[in-house]
Amino acid sequence: MSTDGKADYRALFTEMVRKPDEDIELDRAALYLAGEEYPAIDVPSLLAELDAFASQIAFRIDPGVVTTDLAGSIAGYLFSDVGFHGNTGEYYSPDNSFLNRVLETRTGIPITLSLLFMEVGRRLGLKCSGVGLPGHFIVGIDDTGEYLDPFHAGVSLSVTDCSDLVDSMSGGRLAWTDDFLAPVSKHNILFRMLNNLKSVYMQTGAYSKAVGVIQRQSIMSPAIPSLYQEQAWCHAEQQEYRLAIRVLESYLEIAKNQGTGGPGDTKQVQDQINGLWTTLNRLN
Repeated sequence: MSTDGKADYRALFTEMVRKPDEDIELDRAALYLAGEEYPAIDVPSLLAELDAFASQIAFRIDPGVVTTDLAGSIAGYLFSDVGFHGNTGEYYSPDNSFLNRVLETRTGIPITLSLLFMEVGRRLGLKCSGVGLPGHFIVGIDDTGEYLDPFHAGVSLSVTDCSDLVDSMSGGRLAWTDDFLAPVSKHNILFRMLNNLKSVYMQTGAYSKAVGVIQRQSIMSPAIPSLYQEQAWCHAEQQEYRLAIRVLESYLEIAKNQGTGGPGDTKQVQDQINGLWTTLNRLN
């Protein structure tokens, strides 16, 4: 809790994502991610809603149901009975990246609908993983080697279907490799959710919000120079040149202390700092 009694969602998110991957609670972390945009979010109630979905499905299925039937029952309940569906009309709305809003509106994008399926499945003992196909996130069923697409009502996908999907999404520019089907870690799922949110904010000029997203990405992966460059760019777009310089200098300090970042990276960042000082001096 912060000093005013409100939950500090940045701190809660940071604590969660610094755990070993197997200990990350994906549903809770996603709600902490949403908490910065929606500080009045009721995390326990939303987790209880996921519990209730799982209880409803458990009530409808026979004990000892086989994995394929269980996955189908979860998909049928979530996407037919409850009505979750892909938000094709407002695909680039930031709300699609916030699990609380997905639960409220019953709409989302591939990664948040996949997270929803995975977390309800986990409650029912279904072993499944996120799969980050280029341009489209799906779910892999661990025990059967089958896949399903939560954005399209949980439709079942074969490997050939996945290959065709990548071909369609890339306009034929990407050659298929089975590496595309590798399970995505919880850490990377959350990072990818932030990436989607960052893209929306930067494209719409919501630079202050983009900075908050990039800061959380930097907490997760502090050695990626492009994150600091993106944050500095957002500050510069708001004419916050000194803040931009401080962000880039903090990267150089981290790279020096941790022995990360090659000479090319550090030179590029230093050149950007020099350019910002030149801009600042012209304004003074």
